[in-house]
Amino acid sequence: MEAGEDSDCHENCPALPEIKAIIVGSKAEYKRSAAKTIFGQNDCKVRKEIVKSEKKQKTVQNRSVTLVMTPGWWRSFTLAESAKFLKMEIVHSLKLCPDPHAFLLVINLHKPFTVMHLNSVVEHMEIFGEQIWNHTIVLLMYDNKEQRNEDSKQLIETAGDELDIVIKKCGNRVHVFNYTESKGINVEKLFNEIERLVAEHQGQCFKIESKLFEDMEEKRRNVKKQAEEREIQVKTKMQTLKQHLTDKFFPELRIVLMGGNIVGKTSVMNTILKIEQEKKKNYTKKCVISEGEVHKRRVVLIDTPGWWPYASVKETSESVKQEIMSSVTMCSPGPHAVLLVLQSGVAFNEAQRRSVKEHMELLGRNVWKYCIVVFTRGEWMVTNTTEEHIESEGEALQWLINKCENRYHVLNYMEQGDREQVRELMEKVEMMARENTDLLTPVEAAMEETDSGWGSIWSDQDKLERESFTLEPPEMNEEYIAKWLENTEIVSNYRNLSDFSKDISENVTLNQDH
Repeated sequence: MEAGEDSDCHENCPALPEIKAIIVGSKAEYKRSAAKTIFGQNDCKVRKEIVKSEKKQKTVQNRSVTLVMTPGWWRSFTLAESAKFLKMEIVHSLKLCPDPHAFLLVINLHKPFTVMHLNSVVEHMEIFGEQIWNHTIVLLMYDNKEQRNEDSKQLIETAGDELDIVIKKCGNRVHVFNYTESKGINVEKLFNEIERLVAEHQGQCFKIESKLFEDMEEKRRNVKKQAEEREIQVKTKMQTLKQHLTDKFFPELRIVLMGGNIVGKTSVMNTILKIEQEKKKNYTKKCVISEGEVHKRRVVLIDTPGWWPYASVKETSESVKQEIMSSVTMCSPGPHAVLLVLQSGVAFNEAQRRSVKEHMELLGRNVWKYCIVVFTRGEWMVTNTTEEHIESEGEALQWLINKCENRYHVLNYMEQGDREQVRELMEKVEMMARENTDLLTPVEAAMEETDSGWGSIWSDQDKLERESFTLEPPEMNEEYIAKWLENTEIVSNYRNLSDFSKDISENVTLNQDH
């Protein structure tokens, strides 16, 4: 739009005394920085991630401005791969800001925007319904001192075709923010764009389909109720154990860490043992044993190689399976506990449940009586409580938690100074060890591995379940690997994706008959 057109159009668009907008976008897209820029605040480089919808109000340029920032999704994930409560929370933002004038879709110009990212944006935006695009302005964020006077059109053109598709879906409504500057003229242009948008709709604000909103709110209420019931059960059981199992002290606790690739097993180990987190982490290929003192008790931890999300035992290499099984023998006479590490903030579906079940039972069918589920990245969990996350995710995760007899814990390994979370985890391990009275041994796992193949370890019921398995795991190609790597700190360890693919080729085998 030319400058003259902008001026003429604005004369026909009355200024709004109040502006209400909802800021949406994936994680790390500078949504908070966008809000600070609009409010004229200078400290715009904000790293803290938004996990709950946040409402901010301020008078800006004679307008009462209300902004609601929403939690983000992983930028390459499909809607099905995002945690279910995240979807509820995004829609719940309308409770904080009913009838918004506009949605501001924040996209970081410094990151590539591919077809994978395009599909992710489209799916997550359409949680609100397809009409969302008629009320959305794309807000492009960048910081480049050499480009502060760069023409916005040129910046958009260099961003690529996929970003252009998003802009066209929004009726070519796009605005560019240099997020280290908070010049009023830039904000004034954005306000004018919002006023033009409102004028286009003849003063009508965004209205979500009432049934969609009511259904989401009803789900939130049900999740909260079920979560409260589970929390009561867990607390009651823990209190009972403390009262009746007080006759044994463990001077040493031996623990095996299990879980898929890139879920944070090594970070859990470092958090427990108070080891400084390395910025560059190595991909775990073999079992690693570490030990230290935790609350005046010797703790031995065995970190095991992981498997890829959705991968079956048949798709995991023999070397990884052997390493997993050998972990039990590395801490003779046997481990007191197995910590199954999961990453919070992402979906846990039926395909992942089956993958976890198969790999965990490499240690034996009775492994579950020694198992505690540990959620990492607790600071990114969208729900108020762990129980809400469990209940909102549905049957697959609930099955896993129930299989572990309601033993679970959350670690925020981003905060090394918080030792209370470690103390509570060790207390849960000790209570479970007292209840079991024996140790996990490799005997059962060895007996179940027969010459007839891995399928022989399944009972008739397991086979029946597997025959009804309808979810096809994605092919573990470079795009699949890139999706999971992009959303973790581990990606910085590798020069490029092909290096990583080559590095894991020994550990992941596809469509291989054993």
